[in-house]
Amino acid sequence: MTRFLTQDSSIPPYMAFPRFLLDKDGLNETAKILYTILLDRARLSQKNDGWTDEKGHVFIFFPIKNLAEAMHKSEMSIKTALMALEKENLIVRKRQGAGFPNRIYVKYPPEYLTQMDRNLSVRQTENCPTDGKQTVSVTDRKLSSSNKEKNNIKRINSESKDNRTAYGSYRNVFLTTEELSALQSEVPHYQEYIEKLSRYMASSGKQYANHAATIRSWALQDHPAPVIRTYECKEDESL
Repeated sequence: MTRFLTQDSSIPPYMAFPRFLLDKDGLNETAKILYTILLDRARLSQKNDGWTDEKGHVFIFFPIKNLAEAMHKSEMSIKTALMALEKENLIVRKRQGAGFPNRIYVKYPPEYLTQMDRNLSVRQTENCPTDGKQTVSVTDRKLSSSNKEKNNIKRINSESKDNRTAYGSYRNVFLTTEELSALQSEVPHYQEYIEKLSRYMASSGKQYANHAATIRSWALQDHPAPVIRTYECKEDESL
């Protein structure tokens, strides 16, 4: 049963529809809604570590099959809408190799920055590829010294992933060569746990500080170590 909205009502979850899309006559309704969904997912990636590339650009994973299910559209309609968004320079897709979903970079026209939340607009524009052009970070110019320090810490943490390789269908499980070798010897069916962790983080947006430790923890929960019983007794005791 539907209800009237009052001043005391809680507004249900929603996605913000960018106003500039109203002026995009070259996009049909499917493409506009698709862009809104991709932008909403990009907002989530901004808030979580592990979703930026080596240049600091935010990216997302959203397979065509999943998009089709989310929008109740055919996969062909989604492919057509994605191509239309690329033509309008609103997204960039980068291949990750056979069997892996494309990275999707969501872009935002800088001339429309005043039409949405200023803080998000600046960050979103800076996090998009600029076709080889180097952009000066407006955020860095306006950050206080405290925020700059936090930003530097985040950048250092991101750079620490350079010595790790991305695994899983969504390329979001990071392991060093030593960690992978240890998991191979310690965890039966370790590849299944890598895939499980990759799918869970991609679908929930949750992140873990140490992926190898998480896999070990999950494996231990599924296969607890057997309790070792001892039947030894002292000389003056009997069994």
